[in-house]
Amino acid sequence: MAIAQESPNTRAEHSPPLPSAQTGPFGRTFVLVTGISLIAALGLDLLTGRWVTAPWLHVLLATVAVAVWLPGARRVRYLIWGPLYVLGILIYTVLRSFAGSTAIAPKMDYVIELEQQIFFGRVPGVWLQENFFQPAQLNWLDWLTVQVHWSYFLVPHLAGLLVWVFRRELFPRYVFLILGTFYTGLVLYFLFPTVPPWLAADYGALPGISRIMDYAGHQVDPETYARLYNALGVPNPVAAMPSLHMGITFAVYLFARDLYRGFSRILLAYSVLMGFSLVYMGEHYTVDIIVGMACALLVHRVYHLWANRRHSRPAHAD
Repeated sequence: MAIAQESPNTRAEHSPPLPSAQTGPFGRTFVLVTGISLIAALGLDLLTGRWVTAPWLHVLLATVAVAVWLPGARRVRYLIWGPLYVLGILIYTVLRSFAGSTAIAPKMDYVIELEQQIFFGRVPGVWLQENFFQPAQLNWLDWLTVQVHWSYFLVPHLAGLLVWVFRRELFPRYVFLILGTFYTGLVLYFLFPTVPPWLAADYGALPGISRIMDYAGHQVDPETYARLYNALGVPNPVAAMPSLHMGITFAVYLFARDLYRGFSRILLAYSVLMGFSLVYMGEHYTVDIIVGMACALLVHRVYHLWANRRHSRPAHAD
């Protein structure tokens, strides 16, 4: 049964119960304020980079905080998923920082050769920058692609907030899709630590490509850019394969496609623009983009197989 064809009655059967009257207004307010405070604290932890100096301590504290809070939220179970969502991203971020420092040495030759085989001896990112990028003067395409890249840090979480507010019964499904894509990509980070195009250029392996984001960030606010990059990028600069910028963006599209096909066309266009931006800016190879989309498709398919099997159990019982 397709998700888009679910009836209101079917959705109601699987919707989490609303707060019970026994919880009381004070209890509900306490749970809500605690949950929001926890999410804000963990989010601030990520953005400021405080977790970098003591990653496992921050994960431990966040886990304990969620564990203490969960029993109090048992009567309003939909509130549980917000902190779990943030905790899942925090743990992913910490684990990602170790993916480039294992016994598997980071590589770059294989993906460059693969790009050249697919695109008749050329690397698309190099070709795009040769024709459209001028380091001395950023143009409208540079600023557009940089803004699209930066929107990745807002759009998936804003989409999750909208799902939680307007289709709360679907929020667990959204969390499964987003976190599932993150952790599928994380496995590949450990197995195939890959140097991104801009860093390969610094090593002399891919001349002709620059990191456009650095040029834009230094023009906007060098200090803020450096602080955010140190928090989110420095812990693992060899996380090119796959592109989770693309994977998560595509996962949001897949979620919307199941529910709102009209609006999902906008998200599909956004996904295409994201993929182009990542290649043009020297952040990823086209192969990274494809594998990132494949991660989202895999998790999306796994969810539907599980959901269809779950919904079919009562019929077998009859």
